[in-house]
Amino acid sequence: MKKIIGLNFILFAGITLSGCSDIIEDSLDSSDRAAIEIATKQSTGNGSIELLTSTITTKDNQLEFMTEGIDENKVTFIFVANKKVFEQKIKNNESYKLDINGIKDAHRTDYKPKVQLFQTIDDTEDGDTVTFKQVRYTVKKD
Repeated sequence: MKKIIGLNFILFAGITLSGCSDIIEDSLDSSDRAAIEIATKQSTGNGSIELLTSTITTKDNQLEFMTEGIDENKVTFIFVANKKVFEQKIKNNESYKLDINGIKDAHRTDYKPKVQLFQTIDDTEDGDTVTFKQVRYTVKKD
């Protein structure tokens, strides 16, 4: 009898908690949802970014990328190794080159540095994020 009561309690708690997460998720505004999606999926919003130079050497100072499905009416911010290298409106399916000369961690070979693209509601760097995409590249020693 105690086992049945214990199992019923666990079942009741599981159902209750799973329902609470849906209620909490429904109560979030769009900026909070975007922040949670970025934290869990490392991506939010429409579109994609592709590195055309996914591998560079320690002597290379340029990365080339192209986007697809990104909002062309918004300012796009691009960071390489956590340093802003690009801030302008972009056109999809056109290639852009990023100058990474002098960026401290852009040529690290012990891990894959990342390129992050984001757009905000108000086109300012500190605004609420509506699009966030991240890709990594490889650096090989010369």
